[in-house]
Amino acid sequence: MTSAERDTAGKWRRYIMIGAPVTTVRTPPLLEAYLAEKGVAATVETRHVEPDALRDFIRDVYADARIDGLMVTMPHKKPLLPLLFAVSDVADRAGGVNAVKRNAEGLLVGAHFDGIGLTRALQTAGADLGAARILLCGLGGAGLAIAQALAARGCKRLAVFDTDTALRDRIAEALAVEAIASPETGPHDILINATPLGMASGDPSPFPQALVEKARFVADIVADPPKTQLAALAAETGTPLITGRDMVHGQVGPIGDWLVSDDLQQDID
Repeated sequence: MTSAERDTAGKWRRYIMIGAPVTTVRTPPLLEAYLAEKGVAATVETRHVEPDALRDFIRDVYADARIDGLMVTMPHKKPLLPLLFAVSDVADRAGGVNAVKRNAEGLLVGAHFDGIGLTRALQTAGADLGAARILLCGLGGAGLAIAQALAARGCKRLAVFDTDTALRDRIAEALAVEAIASPETGPHDILINATPLGMASGDPSPFPQALVEKARFVADIVADPPKTQLAALAAETGTPLITGRDMVHGQVGPIGDWLVSDDLQQDID
């Protein structure tokens, strides 16, 4: 039975958002509301799952056909990848997933939407991604997804930085973008922080004030609420700030559409 046939039959869809912790997640009510607008009845629960319990949890999800999929937050995005039957090309290149669904055969497949979420948030704020000089700092799972989405959106002037220089150079070559030696070089129209800096109290900004002052937009995906040093610099300089919350809003629609489709691949442009 296809996804559309199940919905027509009046089946309530059940999704679970997992993480450790899941106390500040925003996705569940947003996704429920989006699916309701599309005529899909669904609930999105939250579940705290410790890292050492993830494998057993996924085994239980496989066995329970009443669970239609998962939303995934830290620290499970990367460890979940090998536990799934298949993942989208974006998720494979990013090395992690943040959404999972049960396919027509009852198998769990995953995708990664942080990239499209951030690019949509930037465009909603008025950024011209095709023409802007963009510096993306951090090439972990979210950063890799963002880099792919920027390339798909036609960004011609993207520079990337990561403290792992081998990773930085490999990604720059694969996407045909510039690899820079320091996040303090510039100027850039858009600064994107996809590093962990800001997750802990007292973390410094990944970008100096001089760069923030000259930027037209700053994106700090860990700033929810915006209490990081980078967010403070953006406020001091009057630079528009795109936060992790904005990224979540940007990806709810694409996630919802993917969940109720029968496709594995995801749109990133």
